[in-house]
Amino acid sequence: MSLHQYNNLVITQPNCPYCVKAKAILDARGTEYTTLVLGQDLEKEAMITFIEEVARVTVNTVPQIILDGQYIGGHDDLVAKLDREEIEDDSFSDFEL
Repeated sequence: MSLHQYNNLVITQPNCPYCVKAKAILDARGTEYTTLVLGQDLEKEAMITFIEEVARVTVNTVPQIILDGQYIGGHDDLVAKLDREEIEDDSFSDFEL
């Protein structure tokens, strides 16, 4: 299985509260994604190797999130990215020429 085939991917683990929170955020936004569960769909070593390839970082925690083919990181990284996007979208909403 090639993990590169997934444009939107959430790598999770059973009983992970941050995985549940990250998926709830994506669900609320209507984002379609594939979930792979460590130990069931994917071995941890494969996740580590994949993230090293796409992001040049070594991770050993979940969730690990890829959106639109771009490495996001974990739950906190997802929240920060969405907050940044919201600020950027609103930056000039009340600006008039």
